Amino acid sequence: MFISEQICFVEFGKTGCSFIREVFNENIKSGRLTKIHDQITNDLIYSERIKVGSIRNPLDWYISLWSFGCLMKKKDPLYSNLTTLRLNPKRLKDVEDNILKKIFFLYDQFRKDINLNENLYSDPYNIDNFKNWIRNLFDLKKRNFIGEQYSISNTNNFLGYMSFHYLIRFTNPLFHKKLFDGSMNNLMDINEYYKKYNYIDYFIKFESLNSSLISLFEKIKLPLNKNDLHNTKPINKSNRFTNIDDYYDKETTEMVKHYDALIFKLHKY
Repeated sequence: MFISEQICFVEFGKTGCSFIREVFNENIKSGRLTKIHDQITNDLIYSERIKVGSIRNPLDWYISLWSFGCLMKKKDPLYSNLTTLRLNPKRLKDVEDNILKKIFFLYDQFRKDINLNENLYSDPYNIDNFKNWIRNLFDLKKRNFIGEQYSISNTNNFLGYMSFHYLIRFTNPLFHKKLFDGSMNNLMDINEYYKKYNYIDYFIKFESLNSSLISLFEKIKLPLNKNDLHNTKPINKSNRFTNIDDYYDKETTEMVKHYDALIFKLHKY
């Protein structure tokens, strides 16, 4: 996170957050960087600071997530989860009382085709690999293969991987248990949950980083070096083709739009 007297910026991976952190760090001298992807505290949520998040078109986000894994391999958490047996009981702490869910999770770890998953990350320019990767990611029978919180959430049969992590980042952590206890059964429930527990005041869109940042600095009445802003080079940029449409067919496009309808609707993508 980046925290100053005026703002608290909470990162959401693959949405330009490294770039945004650098801009904040260079232009708000009173602020400080914490460990990246730190979880926000209630003190910060209920402070007078403007809470800032970042967002990206889900279709583009999944391409970036996949191509980053192709490049970084085991340094990427999702790649590591998909290509490793995840047997540590700590991963199941959110469903401690659900013995059946624990059993199925551990059983599915041994069903996971690690070689196949490694091959799907072998070439960031192989579009067929991407399409097969995203089909696997959205396959209800393979949710446990992902080996993390999303796998054991009761929302994963109607909520996309991106939308789930969006809620983890941008809703009050004290109420995340609702994502696992079976109390939400459809997108209508999720919308109500989001309205009640979302704490973000201002979103920076990846597609308009510079103009979003300029508007934010005007809002908080602090100077921004616009020359530095426009000249800043992309950070952690993934290898890929530039056209989103190159990566998707009708089936996979509709898949993302269905499961990540929350983000498409909230941010008008």
